[in-house]
Amino acid sequence: MTGQAPAGHFRMRPRRTPRAILLRLRALLAGGLVLGVGATMTLAAWNDSEFSTGTFSASSFALQSSTDSGGAWQEHGTSATAATMSFDATGMSPGSLNYASIWVRTTSGSLSGTLALQGGQLVQGGNAGLFAAFDYRVVRYTSGSCDASQFGEGASYIVGTSSSKVALGTAGSSTAVAASAGTPVRFCFEITMKTTADNSLQGTNSGAVWEIKGTSDS
Repeated sequence: MTGQAPAGHFRMRPRRTPRAILLRLRALLAGGLVLGVGATMTLAAWNDSEFSTGTFSASSFALQSSTDSGGAWQEHGTSATAATMSFDATGMSPGSLNYASIWVRTTSGSLSGTLALQGGQLVQGGNAGLFAAFDYRVVRYTSGSCDASQFGEGASYIVGTSSSKVALGTAGSSTAVAASAGTPVRFCFEITMKTTADNSLQGTNSGAVWEIKGTSDS
């Protein structure tokens, strides 16, 4: 029969040329690359994010003081701008007593805190011998005038006690101060010239400056 191989013979497959093999290899490689890309894409994940933000502000702590019963409040933040307490201390003699007050509070919007009275320092140009001839004590009071009546038993002593006085350079204890221009802390100072003050100090002048250091509660 025409077109059929004789019995007992096998049909020979066409021999592939090197070019045909190369083309088939390229096709297989291309198919493999396509499959690889497809596999990578099936492993991809969706992404989404959430963001948050916050605003922060700092608190404040500031003090001011008054030496005239709280009438005029100002900031006196350095020794050069110290508030001048109204001691009637001219012409003091051994054993003399003198009184003056200073009120301290926080400014509006300030945190609460504590006040710590630091030891007095000799003012520039003052007589050191006269400075050493004075003792003092300080109380915190809530009403009345700053005078001898504030220094009895049961008073809130910042410096000294009802029965003792100390040198001007002695620091005092701490006391609380209210927030945001609340009730002021009233300090009453009592200054005493020692009865043992030397006669050579007559006519000399001196002075002291005290720092009231404030620390905020938080």
